[in-house]
This record gives sequence, structure tokens and C-alpha cells, in this order.
Amino acid sequence: MATNMNNSRSRIYISQRQLTDQKDISQIENDLKNGQILFLKTGKYFEQYQDEVIKLKTTMDFLKKICMKIGGSIGRIGPDLLVLTPNEKIKLY
Repeated sequence: MATNMNNSRSRIYISQRQLTDQKDISQIENDLKNGQILFLKTGKYFEQYQDEVIKLKTTMDFLKKICMKIGGSIGRIGPDLLVLTPNEKIKLY
């Protein structure tokens, strides 16, 4: 499922994932490295850890670092939904 952005006929995959535990982050990172745009549902994770603000912030900071490391973007598009992009050619504004 890797995307070669140099090929004008490359496919860009858009996936939806549910963040329920920190174990999900490795799969999210792999998906981004494989060139996928991700819509990440965060509602269950936020509910589960609503009293652990530091854990929530740490998780969001880690997701931001993953995106920055690969040149992607991250943004909130709803109360429980994030969008993550895999590279510098696909940016959020």
C-alpha cells in the first residue's frame, strides 16, 4: 500500500482508524509511513482517559511528532475526529 508520490498516477489511500489505546499508535504510524491519509476517531480514547489530562496531551503530542517527522500534518476536524496526512505534499490549512 505504499504510495510513490513521484508517479503522477499514484494512488492515495484514505483510511479511518479508531484510537482506543496507545497500542494503536504504532499502526497509525505505519499507515502514515505507507502514504495513507488517516481519519482518526478519538472519542472513545478521550472518554477513557478524560481524567488523565497529561496522558491525553502526551498522546496528542506524540501523534504530532510522528506527523512532523515524516513531513505530514495533523488537524482536528470535529470534536472526536482528527485527520493526519502522510507527507509534505498533502497539507492541512
